[in-house]
Amino acid sequence: MSIYRKFRPAQAREMGRPNREELVGTQSQETWHTPAFAEDFREDVFARQRTLRTRLLDGGAIRLPHARDLAAHMLLHLDDLSGCWSIATNWLRAELRCQRVDTGFGMREASDYFPGFAEAKDADYDVPSFGGKAVDNRDAAMQAMWLDPRPVIFADIKQDSRITMKLRQRLSGARTKSKFAWALRTGRGSYGLICADWTEHFAPWESGLYDCFEQTVVDVLSPIVAVAKEIADRDPTGRNGEANAWLAILTASEIEVARLVAKGMSYKEIARVRRRSFSTIDHQLRSIRQKTGASSTSALVSLLARTDLPLV
Repeated sequence: MSIYRKFRPAQAREMGRPNREELVGTQSQETWHTPAFAEDFREDVFARQRTLRTRLLDGGAIRLPHARDLAAHMLLHLDDLSGCWSIATNWLRAELRCQRVDTGFGMREASDYFPGFAEAKDADYDVPSFGGKAVDNRDAAMQAMWLDPRPVIFADIKQDSRITMKLRQRLSGARTKSKFAWALRTGRGSYGLICADWTEHFAPWESGLYDCFEQTVVDVLSPIVAVAKEIADRDPTGRNGEANAWLAILTASEIEVARLVAKGMSYKEIARVRRRSFSTIDHQLRSIRQKTGASSTSALVSLLARTDLPLV
């Protein structure tokens, strides 16, 4: 995002530049529209950061002591929804010692839910992604995730009677054995889901893990991500347009690889889906990063989150 510096009239004169009042009549209002809008937007972001910091950190709203650092880190990325979510999912996966944490936005009333907006996976295992296609949101287990006042525990996916055969097949395909799941909520209602999955073993029966999940979702994730999403939805500085500009220089194959990267897939998963060698995918990703100016894969994922990738 471009950050427009705001000069007071005295500063402008010292630099030999006319102030805003001196430009009235010689510059159209449109000339100042974008910078002024961007300044207002940045000031609003800073104001939202201060409000959340006062409420969550200074006000003692966070019950889990070490989750305070998570909140502080997320607040620094409040105007980067993808980055904000990446910090949260990786932190929570490590704290719960599970193999995958995935998130998605949606509503209880929708017929479909799309997981995988953000996903963190245990690098010590070949954990498949749960994203990529819609889940039937009308399933009883899905509705429980949206409606239950506390996180839903699926201790054994194969034995839980709440899970329909179709959803069980989807979960089994992602190698899920146990699952914590719950809705992200504000005072205006639910706006997304977050799920923690154990793929290599069943979730340990430790009350501390459940409390960690519940308190982190309520105290940190729900309020911060709601504001980050609101900021991203407004996007007044045209970041999506800027992010889309480089699409013209990518090949069709690179766009397809970029789409898979945006879903959170690993190099190995992309190679398998694309039926290409690992080295070919590595070469394509280096080419994509070079063309987009992304310094790392995580930076590329953040950029892709603001991009309208075309169908190939």
